[in-house]
Amino acid sequence: MPPPPGSWNPVEGPADYTMTKEVHNDTYPAIDPTKANMVGRAVLIVGASKGLGAAMAVSFARAGASQIAIGARSSLTSIAASMKKAAVEAGRSEPQVLTLELDVISQSSIEAAASQVSSAFGKLDVLIHNSGVLEGMKPITDTDPDEWWRTWEVNVRGPYLISRSFIPLLLKGETKTLVVISSVGAHVVLPGLSAYQPSKLAATRLAEFAAAEYRDQGLVAISVHPGNIMTDMAGTFEMEDKLRAIFTETPGLSADSLVYLTKEHRPWLSGRYINLTWDLPELTNSPKKDEIIAEDKLKVRMVV
Repeated sequence: MPPPPGSWNPVEGPADYTMTKEVHNDTYPAIDPTKANMVGRAVLIVGASKGLGAAMAVSFARAGASQIAIGARSSLTSIAASMKKAAVEAGRSEPQVLTLELDVISQSSIEAAASQVSSAFGKLDVLIHNSGVLEGMKPITDTDPDEWWRTWEVNVRGPYLISRSFIPLLLKGETKTLVVISSVGAHVVLPGLSAYQPSKLAATRLAEFAAAEYRDQGLVAISVHPGNIMTDMAGTFEMEDKLRAIFTETPGLSADSLVYLTKEHRPWLSGRYINLTWDLPELTNSPKKDEIIAEDKLKVRMVV
């Protein structure tokens, strides 16, 4: 049984109320992207210039995705080259790569990017919103209001603007899958993260709304925890050694997991939260799948 609400310590407590018997901190054979067939699929990864986003772009190239758009504020030239090389090494055709210079909190920037993707691809099958920021760890009264609010702008306004402009393209695709990168932090209270953790909860709820509003048109919207990964963002974050010690997952785990989850249309998963350290074949097949559907698990709710 999970501990009482608010009592979970991410260092000393249980690991995110694990849904599967097996968990992972690195990629594993069952989610190998070279076993997937994403030929003909169009993918967009927002926040792809480094870290998790760059790894995701490479994994989708290895899975054979025919069209891959990558977006960020910084240069994407080296990532595009890595994607094409990875595809060839995996025995795939080079994908059509579209690089997008975009700012996730700018409506005009996002709308311009959507127009580019529409002209180049005509549709999207998978959209992964990976952009996010993590503020310094301070009590509320010690925070800088502008820095605190910027976290909300990037972590909530960002996925909102992306969803608003790109859902119409997703509805033209086959798998119609929107993935919002959230965090296990959305479900815990770690003092000092009053902007980051609530903003990730809001992003998780935003995915639930997208799932509900476009369910009849086939949209699948999920939020995921990518694992505790020492990215550049986390690496520059001041934290105690015992907290830093839980960052044990690799970028490859999240990247390959997302290929596995989005390689087919999974409407039963829509509106749910998934931790990518969970064993995905176990999660997505019976009897675990039946349990999740029957009890409507992996959704945010208040129990009274």
